[in-house]
Amino acid sequence: MHPGFIHHWRRRQRAAGAHDSSAHSGCYGGPELGGSARWAWMASGRYGDAAFGGSFGTRRPVRFLALRLDLNEVQVAKLAKIVDRLRVEREQGAVDVRRAAGTLADALEGDALDAARLEDSARLRVEAAKRVQDAVTHALRELHELLDAEQREELASLIRSGALQL
Repeated sequence: MHPGFIHHWRRRQRAAGAHDSSAHSGCYGGPELGGSARWAWMASGRYGDAAFGGSFGTRRPVRFLALRLDLNEVQVAKLAKIVDRLRVEREQGAVDVRRAAGTLADALEGDALDAARLEDSARLRVEAAKRVQDAVTHALRELHELLDAEQREELASLIRSGALQL
């Protein structure tokens, strides 16, 4: 087990009653151990195994924004679609950048520098960046339409503070 996950494991064990929680007073547990109600909920096991497994995907940012922006269910569903489309476009951009790196390596591999492959590599990287930039712009337009004035103000604050990066 990776050392960074030991505290998660111990917290889940305490929540299940496997450890004596009095020995860890004030640590990670619920309100009775000095933690918040949210941590108690997470440690209760109702949070599910998805909390610590797999990639973050779209659920984590959607949950974060739903809590911070106080979104209703319809807004959360639309936000999930927006974030998912943005995630897919970023993943495709990453694939294109890796492909460009392969093309660049191929250009340098031979005895003579292959200028055509260098140009192709540069073009792939620029196109990938442009597509991701367009997807972010489109997502922000959709978010602006989806949110009310207070929610847009909070979103702008999250972007300015760096808590949310696009």
